Amino acid sequence: MMTSLNYVEPPNSNLICCICHAPFTNPTTTRSCMHTFCRDCVVEAVRHSPHCPIDRSPLAMEDLAPANPIVKHLVDELIVECPLRTAGCPRTCQRQLLEGHMKDACQYVTVPCSEDGCRQMLLRKDRGKHADVCVHRTTECDGCGASVKYSDLTVHYPECSSKTATCCFCAAEILRSKLQDHVATCPEVVVPCPHADNGCSWAGPRHELSEFHIHSCAYESLKGFFAIYGSRVSSLSAENTALKQRIQALEGIVHLMQREMQSFKTILGPWYHSEVQRTSRTGVPHVHVPEDSQGFVGPSLARTAAQRPPAPTPPDLFDIIDADQDTATPFFLPPEALFDSRIHTHSRTAGGLLDIQSHPGQRSLPLTPVAPLNLNTTLEGSLVGLRDSITGVAASVDSLTRRNDIALTNENMRINEELGSLKYAVHGIRLQLHRLMMDRNAQVTGRLGEAGSATTGPVPIPVPAPPAQPVLHPPIMTPPFIPAPGTKL
Repeated sequence: MMTSLNYVEPPNSNLICCICHAPFTNPTTTRSCMHTFCRDCVVEAVRHSPHCPIDRSPLAMEDLAPANPIVKHLVDELIVECPLRTAGCPRTCQRQLLEGHMKDACQYVTVPCSEDGCRQMLLRKDRGKHADVCVHRTTECDGCGASVKYSDLTVHYPECSSKTATCCFCAAEILRSKLQDHVATCPEVVVPCPHADNGCSWAGPRHELSEFHIHSCAYESLKGFFAIYGSRVSSLSAENTALKQRIQALEGIVHLMQREMQSFKTILGPWYHSEVQRTSRTGVPHVHVPEDSQGFVGPSLARTAAQRPPAPTPPDLFDIIDADQDTATPFFLPPEALFDSRIHTHSRTAGGLLDIQSHPGQRSLPLTPVAPLNLNTTLEGSLVGLRDSITGVAASVDSLTRRNDIALTNENMRINEELGSLKYAVHGIRLQLHRLMMDRNAQVTGRLGEAGSATTGPVPIPVPAPPAQPVLHPPIMTPPFIPAPGTKL
């Protein structure tokens, strides 16, 4: 609406938006180029193209900020005409006061009628005239003084309490406002006996009830008993309701305990023994879980477990156990067998450099069978036994680690000694090859010298050669010890 206002004086050109060519509405300034626009105008422009509409510099929504408050005050103080000037409103005011004028003061604004139920729209200046002729206005009845809508007067007049009416029971003429009170005490109204709830079937005019029937009614003499009986029945009903609620609560607790008990049975599994299995004094044979010669549970365990729901087992549990059987085998071997298997594995991965089986005196340790769980004891006892077994396994693992470290240290010392002997032998061979090459070079050099002297100079006088020195060769070192069979040396 702000863009369609008529200004009394032409606004300053510095207060005009270059997009809508109207004075600023909610002025907004860009942080990058410091240009000012209307808020709605610049937001719509940036959505279509992220550039400033004036200098085409990059512009984003984050670069928009409210303009200086002075600019907002300048545009809000511009004098404008009322938008309904064509309808007859001559009002001119500052732009910031226009909203309040349109909401409360302008007489040419269309507003609804203030009466309930009237949906007619009219000008604010005509609302007072319409209130005098509106059919939904509230008026006062001339007879009884009640407030009634003008449109309901035709319905109210026949029922107005200021007029008289005839009682349909005794034909008396009374005011309509007191008709209901008269019916409540009219002697000709047919009423039942007060003891109808107890079984009396009499019904007649009200004056006959107190004059004749009440003295001859058989239930009148028993009204004290009926009162006591009614109070007793009420108390029993309340007590019965409380007992029902308590029973429902107890049933819920019982169901919860049954579910918990079933969960405990499932969790305990073969360690759960029923009262029949635990009690032998009643003459019922004790149910025993048979075991075979190796200590494993017999098939009767399956028949015993079939009497209760099986424990929930994931469908792929057995596949996982079968797939990981080889991987998990070392964890269930005794310490000696585990140590032996690890030594063989290390020997294979090292390419034959570390072969524990080739050492003299080395022997494979026998496998110790693992005893099965004792299902005849309590779960606590089984857990204590498992804890003791784990403690023993931990001690065995620690001992195995120490022995493995000692074996690796001895093997490293042997390998270092063999490498030292190899280095010494290779060094001797290198010295021998060097001596042979030096002798060969000396022979070749001597022959070339003799050939040159024979062709260019006189024949030299032979000089007796010095006695030949013995050629020294470095000894070939032999290993200080005989290598163990099975090594590369």
